[in-house]
Amino acid sequence: MTPILATYIHHLDPVILNIPGTPLSLRWYGLAYIAGFVLGYWVLLQLSKRDLYCVKPKKLADFITIICLVGVIVGGRLGEFFFYWLPANGVSGFLEDPLWVLRVWEGGMASHGGIIAVLLATMIYARRQHLSIPAVCDGLAIVCPIGLFFGRVANFINGELYGRVCAPENPLAMKFPQEFLSFAPQQRAQIIQALSSLPDSPLHMPHAGGFYFEDILGFVRDNAAFRERFGDFLSARYPSQLFEALGEGLLLFLVLITLRLSWRHAPAGIFSALFCFLYAAARIFTECFREPDAPLWGTITRGQYLSFGVIALGCIFLAVALHSSRRTHHP
Repeated sequence: MTPILATYIHHLDPVILNIPGTPLSLRWYGLAYIAGFVLGYWVLLQLSKRDLYCVKPKKLADFITIICLVGVIVGGRLGEFFFYWLPANGVSGFLEDPLWVLRVWEGGMASHGGIIAVLLATMIYARRQHLSIPAVCDGLAIVCPIGLFFGRVANFINGELYGRVCAPENPLAMKFPQEFLSFAPQQRAQIIQALSSLPDSPLHMPHAGGFYFEDILGFVRDNAAFRERFGDFLSARYPSQLFEALGEGLLLFLVLITLRLSWRHAPAGIFSALFCFLYAAARIFTECFREPDAPLWGTITRGQYLSFGVIALGCIFLAVALHSSRRTHHP
């Protein structure tokens, strides 16, 4: 079979445009979150208008704002910090760069942390508004895959969280320059030396501080000859971000929204349970193609291990839904 992507070396620019006169820029990562919030709000609004969601249309905008800011952004970032960044960098790494946790525009959001924070924020909101907690969670469970889809697409554009090594002849294989950062310092130095020896190599002209990875990424994006030569040092890998976007995002959303539209009198909590089970299954499966971004726990990745907690949460929602269903049919 002829490879489709094996010759493709990732060179997408995560920056859409730089704002003139400022250090700020518009990034695909941020735009992905905005798209997820806006589309998620629109879907919930349509469900609310059809009496398929318990939060009324006039209160929905405030509710989604709370969930976006407190749940998704704060929870996702703190989840990334506690589940991945802190174990990898330690307290000393935090003391060296304590502001890392605030630089959300650079990427790094843990979906498991977002799920926990969204659940807590939803519980508080539902109690204050005298709404059923499982019923409020159900709507968010249906639209959550939208945000997951856009987030994984943004991961792909950033070239981060790439897949495991696969056979070069695999029709879906591609190469990610960020793999360079996983090499040992001596190996990185040898690669730079080899690339510098090429005719017309941009590495012939280092700035006063030497070369940084951002310089190399810029050469990869702008110089096709350099990109091809640099790709010789990289491994063929699965584009696991796209697998996750389809599994955790698009397919999960289509299943949940179809069931919601056809199951008008579903017991409260059932869609939250389904989300937990299906998300965990998709995450456990796609992690088999993703390069582990944290030390393995035996043969299990950290993402797979945390997914078992999501399954446990799904069992709680399922028990609530079954209890609600029995109570409805046997008053």
